[in-house]
Amino acid sequence: MTNENVLSEQIKGSLEQELQAAAAEADVSYLNVMQALVEDKADKYIRSAGVCPCPRCRIDVIALTLSKLPSKYVVLQQADTVPMLSVYENRYSANVLSQLMSACEVVKQHPRHNEDDEKPRGVAFVR
Repeated sequence: MTNENVLSEQIKGSLEQELQAAAAEADVSYLNVMQALVEDKADKYIRSAGVCPCPRCRIDVIALTLSKLPSKYVVLQQADTVPMLSVYENRYSANVLSQLMSACEVVKQHPRHNEDDEKPRGVAFVR
């Protein structure tokens, strides 16, 4: 690695640390609203669709659902997280639930969890 690259990495690391410190001081963080909504609803719909509830199938359902939804990042103060999620839940619930149910059907038809201690099957759901 050249001196220029090393210096660039050091500057980048320093800027990231300053940004994290400023965010911690301001009591703010970022949140992917779609991810929070999907993770909140996943278990309920996995059960209702009859999908295997093992950790691998659950993660597959969540990953497949999130890959079909647009990300929606917001920056908010820690105290505002729950009220803002309620606002976004009302706005995006139909789309989230539609994609969640679709993902449940795909994972139910093609589970990739371990059976009899075999190695997990590779990456799936790549576009």
